[in-house]
Amino acid sequence: MSEGKKKDDIKTQEEDIKIYEETVSIDRSRQKSRKIFVFYIIGLFCVALVLILVSYVMQAHANQQLEDLGTQLTQQTDAAKGAKAKADQLQETMDTIQKQLDESKEENAALQSTVEEQEKAIAALEQLWQLEQAYRTGDDSAARELVEKMDQAYTRAVLTDENKQPLTGESAKEYAEICRALDSEE
Repeated sequence: MSEGKKKDDIKTQEEDIKIYEETVSIDRSRQKSRKIFVFYIIGLFCVALVLILVSYVMQAHANQQLEDLGTQLTQQTDAAKGAKAKADQLQETMDTIQKQLDESKEENAALQSTVEEQEKAIAALEQLWQLEQAYRTGDDSAARELVEKMDQAYTRAVLTDENKQPLTGESAKEYAEICRALDSEE
């Protein structure tokens, strides 16, 4: 073989070696890229898992807070209902007391009116007693003055009516008799 052919063979072998080395280099770089890609995928998967776990923890925390707020709201609502019920009860009590107060005021006014009527009746009876004393003792002028005073205060028609205040029954009859007797003496 000739030296040219040997050189060509060597050259071819060198080229084949070069190609082989390049191919091996490309395979190694592909394997290295695959390893990096696999680590990258694993890393992304781990990050996704961490994010899912963090999301789960945050969701659980948010649910707990929401549940606590719901409980607080329920308690506050119950407290508000209790306060409203208490306020309604107090309002009813105040209404009852106000009603009793109004009734007591009406009773007081009625009793006051009765007291005034009784005072008038007592005053009229005292004047009637004085009139009887003056009439029995024969002091006609004093008796006439008392009749005039009583007539001005109450009117004779009222004083002689047995059913009207301040003189009723026998007192009114007695006053009417004394007035007739004094009028006939004039």
